[in-house]
Amino acid sequence: MKEQNREFNIVKTGTFLYNEIVECDIRIIYSKVRYGTGDYEDSPEFANDSVQDTYYLEYGSTTQRGVYNAGSAGFSSIEEAKKEAESAVGFGHTVKWK
Repeated sequence: MKEQNREFNIVKTGTFLYNEIVECDIRIIYSKVRYGTGDYEDSPEFANDSVQDTYYLEYGSTTQRGVYNAGSAGFSSIEEAKKEAESAVGFGHTVKWK
């Protein structure tokens, strides 16, 4: 899939409850690129993009299903990404994977 000049594969989808009421989408995507910060003050290993298998969480909008407007840092595995989502303060306990 290509979105905003990024290529990635969706590897896991699910939902979470925002404010215990609003059902929102969540997904884990795979990318061949670990995106850097782009900050010149960071060391090159953090500032620059690198070719590395990476998984990212993307959180769906609270007002429009199918729109992903928030994301996470990169993870080395699907399990790490799942653990992060499921431990998120406020809604982690409501995450349900398909």
